[in-house]
Amino acid sequence: MLVVVIITFAVIFAINSSIHSFLVVNYASKDKVAVSVGFYYMSNAVGRLFGTIGSGLLYTFVGDEANDFSGNDAVAGLASCFLAGTLSSLLAALITLKIEDQKSGLKCGKCCTIVGREEEVE
Repeated sequence: MLVVVIITFAVIFAINSSIHSFLVVNYASKDKVAVSVGFYYMSNAVGRLFGTIGSGLLYTFVGDEANDFSGNDAVAGLASCFLAGTLSSLLAALITLKIEDQKSGLKCGKCCTIVGREEEVE
C-alpha cells in the first residue's frame, strides 16, 4: 500500500511541476525567460526552507509537555503541521482564484479545458 501511495504522489508531483514550469515560461517576457525561471526556482527554494523551519517549530513547540524525557506531544505537533499545511494550501487556492488571465487559457490534455481561451476582439 505504501508503494502505491508513493507512486501516486510522484505522478501527481511530476504533472504539477511540469504545469508550473510551463506557466513560468508562458508568462515570462520573451527577453527575460531565464530571469523568470531563476526567480521561480529561487522562490520555490525559499518557500520550502520557510515551510521546513515553520513545520519544525510547530512540531516541536505545539502540544503539552509529555514528560522530561520525550518532550512535547508528537500527535499534537504533527496535527498542527497538517493544519498549517492545509491552511496554506487553501490560502494559495484563494489567491489563485483572483488571477484573471484569459489570453491563452490552460488545457489539461485534449478534452478538459480548465480555463478557456479569451477570444480576440478585432
